[in-house]
Amino acid sequence: MELIEEDKLTSISGGGSISGTIINAFNSILETIFNFGEQLGSSLRRIHSHQICPFR
Repeated sequence: MELIEEDKLTSISGGGSISGTIINAFNSILETIFNFGEQLGSSLRRIHSHQICPFR
């Protein structure tokens, strides 16, 4: 393996792009948070309006 001199290190580029995998993971996290909030809001609304299915 060849060592790179210090003055050439500043000219190295790359590794700064956002890949599709990261975008999909971020989208999945946002979708999970949204779904959790939607279910929580629906549950709170049903509890508040006394429209809860009874347990048998």
